[in-house]
Amino acid sequence: MVETVPAEPAGLLRHLTIPVAAAVALAVGAAWYATWTSADVLMALMAPSLLRSTDLVLFFALLIVMMVAMMLPSALPMILAFRGMTRLEAGRPTKPADDAATALFIAPYFLVWGAFDVAALLALMASGLMGAITGPFVFASAVTLITAGIWQVTRTKEVCSPMAFVMHHWRSGRIGAIRMGFRHSLYCVGCCWLFMLVLFISGSMSLIWMGGISVVIFAEKLGVRTVLFSRVIGLLLVALGALAAVGGFAAL
Repeated sequence: MVETVPAEPAGLLRHLTIPVAAAVALAVGAAWYATWTSADVLMALMAPSLLRSTDLVLFFALLIVMMVAMMLPSALPMILAFRGMTRLEAGRPTKPADDAATALFIAPYFLVWGAFDVAALLALMASGLMGAITGPFVFASAVTLITAGIWQVTRTKEVCSPMAFVMHHWRSGRIGAIRMGFRHSLYCVGCCWLFMLVLFISGSMSLIWMGGISVVIFAEKLGVRTVLFSRVIGLLLVALGALAAVGGFAAL
């Protein structure tokens, strides 16, 4: 099994076929374009006075598209690990990869991230942490950045290893693929939820912040000196938080 499906994310990416790479690139490109063109609509929906219950479906759909743009590249090693395992029978690659099961494994990942984003944004909107921030809330960005930086050095950041997850939580069949997809999505929300809060509070949903965070998450998932990289990102976030705190004091 280990020889067929590499243990390291970087090794998994070396097994990326041209058709799969092209499909992923097309999906990510289309998602980024859709996110860019719908940015004004998304920001309009985030106005508390304008958001109606009938808009929640559109709100949810736009956030799922945003998550595809941001998170599909970083999820690719896990997707390849799962797809490779579907080819195995008695430990040998004797059958074609199950693309339907792979799709069922992927779908919950974006549904759960979309639901998390909707819940987080609604909570931030209700608490007044979106848009112009005044009073004590001027320190919200600093607190979020510093907390995210500290989170980077906790053991929770280590739970998204693709091969470890597939080996320990494998479930056969299509229903098993859905169950694994939901479990994996919860793992990744646990790893990266503070990055999303940084995007919402400090980055104000900026496409530049989206791109930067997606690159950071992807680099972490590659598994190349992951601990060192996470600590460097943690220090950078803390430094940005300190600068935001200075700006908060200046704004009072």
